[in-house]
Amino acid sequence: MLITVAASAIVWATPLASFVIPEGGLINAIINFLVGFGIVLFAFGLGEEIGMRGYLQPRLMSLGRTRALLVVGLVWATWHMPLYYFMAKLFPVGNVLLFLRLFYAAIVAARFFFGYLRIYTGSIWPSTIAHAVHNAAWESLAAFTITSYPVLVNFYLVGDYGILIVIGVALGAIWVGYYLRRGMDKAQSGGEAPEVTPAAPAATAASR
Repeated sequence: MLITVAASAIVWATPLASFVIPEGGLINAIINFLVGFGIVLFAFGLGEEIGMRGYLQPRLMSLGRTRALLVVGLVWATWHMPLYYFMAKLFPVGNVLLFLRLFYAAIVAARFFFGYLRIYTGSIWPSTIAHAVHNAAWESLAAFTITSYPVLVNFYLVGDYGILIVIGVALGAIWVGYYLRRGMDKAQSGGEAPEVTPAAPAATAASR
């Protein structure tokens, strides 16, 4: 949420766009955000997080933390490609090469951000909530932006995978990785179940 608000504020401070109160007012904007959050959380975000962070990520951790999160990010970005192929027929994505670069960059950066939360907490819920907040936030904040350059502003700068969003998420992932570093190291080393050697029958009998 903070990343999206900061990115929007940067654009509002330029001649490209301005801040405006939506026609429905703040209450309507908040309701739209909460509805979007709920839809993404339970209809899309939770399912994707169960698959990527709940199932795939733990099984790749033997590659090392950085490689595992990178692979998960690439897999998740590629997972969206069929969807965007069909959506592009209805909602043009602009320059395809630029779109692919920004999309993969945003997804991979976000996967490090969410992946760190998964390792630190041992739960998929923090990453699921962060996922839903991001998707709902950029759509809701677009209603507060008025611009004569809608494609540039709402698509390439502060869209779901806009340049400012990519930079913000990458910086956020670096900060979270640094801030939670010790906790993640502890969680990773402590996640391996110790081997238990059963007592020999003779020793057990003697102890009695």
